[in-house]
Amino acid sequence: MSQTIRKSSETEVIPDRSQTAFITQRMTRTVSLLCVLLLAGIGAVRIIATYSVFSQTYDEPAHIAAGMQWLDKGLYTYETLHPPLARVAVAFLPFLDGLRSMGQNDTWQEMWRDGNEILHARGSYYWNLALARLGVLPFFLLATGVVWGWSRRLFGNTTALLATILFTTLPPILAHSGLATTDMALTATFAAALLAFTCWLDKPTFMRSLLLGLAGALAILTKLSALLFLPACGIALLALRWVVGRGTTKTTVTYPGRWRTVGPIILVAVLTIWSGYRFSVSPLTTAEKRPHVIVDKLVGADGFLHDLAYTLIEAPIIPASELLNGIQQVKAKNARGHTFYLLGKPRENGEWYFFPVALAVKSPLPFLILTFIGFFSLVRLGWYRRIWSPLTPAVGAIVLLLVCLPSNINIGVRHILPIYPLLAIVAGYGATKFWTVGWPRLIGPSTVSVLVVWHLVSSFQTHPDYLAYFNELANDKPGWFLVDSDLDWGQDLKRLATTLRAWGIEEIAIAYFGTADLSRHSLPTIRKLTANQATTGWIAISEFILRRHHGDYAWLDAHEPVALVGRSIRLYYLP
Repeated sequence: MSQTIRKSSETEVIPDRSQTAFITQRMTRTVSLLCVLLLAGIGAVRIIATYSVFSQTYDEPAHIAAGMQWLDKGLYTYETLHPPLARVAVAFLPFLDGLRSMGQNDTWQEMWRDGNEILHARGSYYWNLALARLGVLPFFLLATGVVWGWSRRLFGNTTALLATILFTTLPPILAHSGLATTDMALTATFAAALLAFTCWLDKPTFMRSLLLGLAGALAILTKLSALLFLPACGIALLALRWVVGRGTTKTTVTYPGRWRTVGPIILVAVLTIWSGYRFSVSPLTTAEKRPHVIVDKLVGADGFLHDLAYTLIEAPIIPASELLNGIQQVKAKNARGHTFYLLGKPRENGEWYFFPVALAVKSPLPFLILTFIGFFSLVRLGWYRRIWSPLTPAVGAIVLLLVCLPSNINIGVRHILPIYPLLAIVAGYGATKFWTVGWPRLIGPSTVSVLVVWHLVSSFQTHPDYLAYFNELANDKPGWFLVDSDLDWGQDLKRLATTLRAWGIEEIAIAYFGTADLSRHSLPTIRKLTANQATTGWIAISEFILRRHHGDYAWLDAHEPVALVGRSIRLYYLP
């Protein structure tokens, strides 16, 4: 009897190994998820802490005004160069707070004025600006989730945690997550769409098709560059799967079965994009533009066919024409080029090496080192083991960089910001892989530890100036490398006003780069600093203006600035 009881108790005490492994896996997953939530929370706190430091950057009023027009008036006519999703997001909380569109017409100039009026409404400028900037925070959280989920799916919990640590502490990500603009929104939606595409390639179920259509549409509704990024990366991943995974990729879905799932993708994408433009419809032309010369040539100047043709082309049959107009505007803008500054001088047209330089000086050096280690390790993995899916973030990042090289719009690393989630996954894998290097002893763990700590120190030291962050390659002369939205986007106006009040300065000549209304920012008596005209007294000049228009202000070279306000405004005193 006693022996029976002893055996029974032993059976109850000794756990089943498979059950133990399952419990351990669940605990690891839970701990990993809690760590990611903590990292996302720390990142969010750091982002929110910048709201009260910086005044509006150049583009923020325009985005807020366009989004408010969509919410308040049901229109999207200010400007179609950018789609509405991110703009609606930044206007949503101000709209809930009772702010409304104040524009009187649909001109481009009115958009900027309307944005400033919304920001200054009720005398609550920084509160209104903070509400707008909070609209971008969900995109930061989404991008963080994508980095964690994608890297965990490919490489496991350790890599996912390291990738998330690196991503949530990247200065460019923190910078643009704290501004009411479109760049961080594209970063999150593009990464989500690319992840959805890789999942669909693995197993093209009906639900994954719906998610892919939705994710791709949201990316396009965020910024029109997604129309270039998504197809380029999608084609590259298809080629990768065919070349690397040929003969080893197992799937139960035949090609006819896979093609049947394309229909839901297209349908969901089209309906989602159309809904983003409020299901708008427009005619090919209007009655005000009569007579229509081409129609008259084809069907004559009168008669039944003439009347029918006029009715058809003047009927509202074109869905989301704002999207088509936006595409035309982007093409025209890229064809014209955009004046920018790079490596010590202003330039008129794009340079192919702009984005490589921007990534090299705007990304923390330890992050770049881990990224290169990750690329090398992934190439070896794909070559020797013939596995395609772990290579997807690396290939996506390379293709994204390549398609940006020919661009004529070189005004900031923000235009290639969607590359960072992909690089973070690659860097996380590089850190995990190098940690296991066994010879010399402890070289792997010690090197990775040093690089991660270096990365974190660089990130926290630059707070709150994430926008103007440059790594050690450019730390002593960042303005020689880049200016534009990488250094000076008009963000330091509040700091200037605070400095002038503290120093008791009652009058100043100013050349400011930004869209803020200087009369409403607690500045002393101001006068415009005129180009090619030397002056005396207190002078404030934005780094952007000094660099981009140096010839007009070359007379300042003979003087040393009294102070650098923030990172972007030089303060002089000329007796």
